[in-house]
Parts: sequence; C-alpha cells; structure tokens
Amino acid sequence: MKKYLFLTVAICFTAGVAIADLPQYEDDAEFEQCTRTTSIWDPCVQEETTRFLNKIKQQYRDVLYTPQITQWKGDMKTNTETMRDMYESWIAYRNRLCSLANAAARYLEPIVTEKYSCTLYHTLHHHDHMGQILQLLRGDKTTRGLPNQQPKPVTLFRIYEHDAEFTQCLNDKKAPKECWNAENERATKRIKDLYNTLFEDEHVGQWNNSPSLKGGNYRDLFDSWIAYRNRICSLADFAYRQSNAPHKISLSGCILFLNKEHVEILESLLVMANSAMDDGFENVYDDEGNETEMPVAENDGGLSEGQTITPLESRVDDSNLPFDIQLTDEEKPSAPTTETPSDKKEVQSQLPAWARQN
Repeated sequence: MKKYLFLTVAICFTAGVAIADLPQYEDDAEFEQCTRTTSIWDPCVQEETTRFLNKIKQQYRDVLYTPQITQWKGDMKTNTETMRDMYESWIAYRNRLCSLANAAARYLEPIVTEKYSCTLYHTLHHHDHMGQILQLLRGDKTTRGLPNQQPKPVTLFRIYEHDAEFTQCLNDKKAPKECWNAENERATKRIKDLYNTLFEDEHVGQWNNSPSLKGGNYRDLFDSWIAYRNRICSLADFAYRQSNAPHKISLSGCILFLNKEHVEILESLLVMANSAMDDGFENVYDDEGNETEMPVAENDGGLSEGQTITPLESRVDDSNLPFDIQLTDEEKPSAPTTETPSDKKEVQSQLPAWARQN
C-alpha cells in the first residue's frame, strides 16, 4: 500500500495542486504485519519510522566509511562534523514541518495522525536520498546484501521542469549558469513569499508562536531546512563527481531541485490549511442518508500545535555556503552558531551520540 505523502496528497488532488513530483514509498513487511493485528495504525507508523531512522544512521556510518569521503571536506573530523550538522538540521526541519502539517490538517481525521504520517514520509524520503548517495559513492553494481538484485537507477535530485523564464533566458543566448541562478532566485523569492503567506494566514499563522517572522517556528523551520539543504547538496554533488553515473547534477541544480520541492510542499500545506471545510460548517449524513450541517472544530491558528515545538537553541553556520537566501543584518539570527562539543571523540566504528538520538 502506498501512502505517506501525508494527507496533503488527497487534499491537493481535489484542489488542483500538482504533487506528482513527490515520490511514493512502499510499506515494509513489519508494518504490514503490524496493521493486520490492530485497527489503530499510529503505533505501526511510529515503529516503521524508528526502523527507518536506524537505517538512516547506518547510512551515515556507511558514508563516512567510503574510502574517497576524505576528499569531500578534507579530513574525517570535518566530514563527521558536517554530517552531524546535516543530520541534526534534517531532524529539526522534519519535526517542524510535520508539526505545521498537523496544524494545517486540524479538521481531518485520517487513519493515522497527520504528524506521524508526515514524519514517516520524510524519514523514508531521506533514506531514499542517502541510499542513492551511497550507491554513487560505492559505484555499486548490485544492491548491498542482495547480490542478485539490481539497484534502481540513480535519479537523485533530478531537476523539475524549468520555468518559462529559464527557457526564455536560454533563447536570449545567455550563459546557462546565469539562467540557472536566475531561476534559483525566482524559486527563492517564492519560498520567502510562501513563508510570509503562511505566517499571515488565519489558519496556521499562530503556529509561529511568535509575533514576527524574525523569530519563532517559521524562522526555525526555514533555518533548519537551509542548513540541511546545503549540506546534502554538497554531499550529492561530491558523490556525483566521484561516480560514473550517466546523469550528473551540479550543486546549483541540486539546490534548485530542493528549492522547488520546498515550494511544492509549502503550497500543499497552504491548500490543506484552507480546505473547503473552512466555511464554518461541513455537510454530514445520518444513518438514514439525511444531509445536515455540523459546525467544525474551533481553530486557534495552529497556536496549540506550535507551542509543542522547542525553539532552536543554536543554529548551523551557513555563512560560507552558497545559495543561502540573503538576509539583512537585522534578520540574521542572534542565536550562537552550532559548535563541535569539546568532549567529542574521534570517529571510529560508529557515529557519535548525536546520530543515536531520535
């Protein structure tokens, strides 16, 4: 059974928002077994999330053990610190995004809780990306542990269809890099506009749990996404350059892919938050088929959901990484940059403690 584009999928189909670029993932055997023995799926979803989170941690270890990885950042210590930052920022991004999804889906009663469903989807999504990066780094011709099974072709971060302005840019015989950068700027502007729209929206605005976009949950969501995006694109770009894969992707192409994916997700959440049930009533039918109107639940703008998110205590320094959304001095976070713990041990046979935390 394919699911876990979280409930946004069903709503966006009806609303006309395209989400075909977001992949779907099969359930594992343990999940199927779990659901056969219970009518409550939430525990099964949480267990599957934990299983795949453990697989992701193994993937991080495997990346650090590939012989050529020292060429990425120069030495094992720097690689490990960068992977630590990537993992922590991904967890922070995933948790905040799924808290927002839960706030947006306030009227709906899916078979699984929206937050659990969303968390599982993004865990599977990250596992997919890390698996393809590993395949590139290893140059695998067979799937690890399954020597007779051919791996899927590496399609990591394939570009979305370019916008009309990009095509016009090329027709004007401008340099391709200039056209890519211009499209990235347009996608970046769209992201900033969507954050402002979500913050001002009556249904999910209070999820921010702060009176300004300069602080609060939306700012933390944005910062953690930027930190994760830049690091995984740096790793993906390195992995492609090390491989003989016929499909290549540039760093700017990876950034553009994730920018457009982020736009798609934010647009889907906005549609979900403003569903047809927001007129104050919904039509229901009794046992005899008679139609009546029933008031929907009270909406607090996501405030109660937003209050469950712990504010970021530190932020990953992205000052020396490309393609960040440029912020003015007053917009830049005042929280300190993430620093490597002084008691951190040298990487040996496993990831440090940060990768063992859920």
